[in-house]
Amino acid sequence: MRWPLRTTRRISISCRGAEISERDLFDYTNGRFLNDEKCQLSKRRVEFNLSNLCNEAVSVANGSPVRKIEKMEGGFSKALVITMENGKEVVAKLPCPNAGRAMYSTASEAAVLQYVSTRTQVPVPKLLAWNADATNPVGAEYIIMEKAPGVQLYTVWDDLSATDRIKLIKSLTQLEHQLATIQFPAYGNLYFRQSIPEPSKRVLLDSFLDPTGQFCVGPSCDPAWTNGTTAADIDSTLDLGPWLNLYQYGMAHAKRSTTRTRLPVNNNVTSNLQGTAKDHIVLCDMALKLLPKLAGLSSLQQSARPTIWHTDLHMGNIFVSEQDHSQIVSFIDWQHISISPLFLQARWPVFLSPPDDYALGPRHPELSSDFENFGSHDKEVALFEKERADASKAYEIATYLNNRDAYVALWKIDQPVREFFKRIGDTWDDGMVPLEMCLLKICETWGQLGFSDPCPLDLSIRDVETFNQRSIKYKQWNGIQDFAKKYLNTDDDGWIAPQMDFNEKGLQNKALLDLLIERAQSEEEARETRRMWPFPT
Repeated sequence: MRWPLRTTRRISISCRGAEISERDLFDYTNGRFLNDEKCQLSKRRVEFNLSNLCNEAVSVANGSPVRKIEKMEGGFSKALVITMENGKEVVAKLPCPNAGRAMYSTASEAAVLQYVSTRTQVPVPKLLAWNADATNPVGAEYIIMEKAPGVQLYTVWDDLSATDRIKLIKSLTQLEHQLATIQFPAYGNLYFRQSIPEPSKRVLLDSFLDPTGQFCVGPSCDPAWTNGTTAADIDSTLDLGPWLNLYQYGMAHAKRSTTRTRLPVNNNVTSNLQGTAKDHIVLCDMALKLLPKLAGLSSLQQSARPTIWHTDLHMGNIFVSEQDHSQIVSFIDWQHISISPLFLQARWPVFLSPPDDYALGPRHPELSSDFENFGSHDKEVALFEKERADASKAYEIATYLNNRDAYVALWKIDQPVREFFKRIGDTWDDGMVPLEMCLLKICETWGQLGFSDPCPLDLSIRDVETFNQRSIKYKQWNGIQDFAKKYLNTDDDGWIAPQMDFNEKGLQNKALLDLLIERAQSEEEARETRRMWPFPT
């Protein structure tokens, strides 16, 4: 039965427990920004026809009239939990302007949800409807899916016993193994075939991976390809994929770095670290001398296979059973999930990342031998870090036992090689130093990487000196960035959570900078600190 939609004026609309207006649904209200707030808010504003969205939700869920809507927001999308009078709940997800090129992000997320739910036992929300054409009656791209069952892991993690935590972590690695065993034919993003009609822009999956012939690998929808530009500004010569091999993948990302030099200077990196457009082009040319050899490195091949992987596993994206908190019942937020080399995909889940002094291998974490002599505060910190390390060790061991290829990809691939493919496409955004230090380390350890012939990149003494000098400045800059973000409890954009006092954070921002300047040993150091400070005062 098709129920008539109750008028939106009578629907209860809320956000974080407070009633809001329909207009408030469109604006970003999940915090404020220390950096360029007007721009940050505009990138996260989405206007749409609420009545038509509710009608679509009721239709696809076979529901009754909408009773209430709860708004939630992430960095790249809005999520509306729509509750109907008969108790049915669905989630409508709408991408923000900063989510990347129109159509691609929505179309890919819908395909990933459908593929993972039908080809694996990895639990994801059931896809009910989607439309990647913003000219639809809703007036925006959207995905409608069933609401994930259970409760978010962060609400129960502290109450889990050590045994239940290990049980959950073991289950997580078994589910990740299911994703790691699927070897796709190319790198890029997953789509339904009808989303990418041009044969030259897609690679079809074989019948074993796709018995129904629904899916293909298409261009990347990573927002990094459009960061700082509009979709219309993307250089037509860029190769957004799909890429058939690691060499093509590396070439395309290097071209992204050199093409982005035509954009305005990246203000996130100070001018003496940013370098000129010519500097970036020269650096990428150096990297390209190494690319053919690194892409063909025999020890890398198994770990380079095209793999899909959930790369944002924090506790808010994992739902567990209300009856058994060690049982995972859903993974949410598959936006921008790509098909990439396994050695770039495999990573510590956010909530299982180890403390700084963590040691890989069979040795289990232990408390300090003089723990009993610690003060009460230090004991509390030590016990917390031990608990973190225990969870990390459980993940490391469970990955070794249940997902050996991911174990090798994450912990047995030489770090400079991994960083090379990670950094080659981001020199304009992250600065040149990360890639420079990769090149330096690769050249220093060329023979140890398994190569018998000479390194094709011959760095001069001047190159090495320049790289090392710039690295010292970069570490200083990075240290100031980390200091500011840690003590302001924020990120690169200067995001301040809605429950925090924004004006107070502004005062803290100025006070922290004043403190560092006061501690400076010279006028030059004070000027340098001011230049490196990430947020306006």
